[in-house]
Amino acid sequence: MRILKLAVGIASVVALGGCNFHTTLPTSDPALNAEADALFEDLAHGRDDAVIARMSSANKPAEIRAQLPMLRNMVSEANPPEPTVVGTRKTSGTSGEVYEVQQDYAYSDRVVHAYTTLIKEGGAWKVQAFNINAQMKPSSAEPSA
Repeated sequence: MRILKLAVGIASVVALGGCNFHTTLPTSDPALNAEADALFEDLAHGRDDAVIARMSSANKPAEIRAQLPMLRNMVSEANPPEPTVVGTRKTSGTSGEVYEVQQDYAYSDRVVHAYTTLIKEGGAWKVQAFNINAQMKPSSAEPSA
């Protein structure tokens, strides 16, 4: 009986050790939202070195630098408007912490949707991914349907 209890105990420890813990928290973090906004402003103002410094070690600086001019064209070099936080998600698990935020920037002629994924790396939050999409607003000269 004692051997059976020991075997069940060991099996339980082995089974739990192989589990991945993962939880999603629907919490907006103002400090991380500000980090995402600072990245957007660095992009808009041509501060490429600052953008690259914010990236996680998984990103290749040369590849990021090559993409910045195209992204900047969608943003423009003007002062960005204040962002509206549209959605956030924070996940925490055995593989680490991840924070995702979508912020919209409403320019006079378009809305730029910025999606930023930050990961906790060495005690600091770093940008793992950054995507933007621009949606043009209809001009007032266009006939309405």
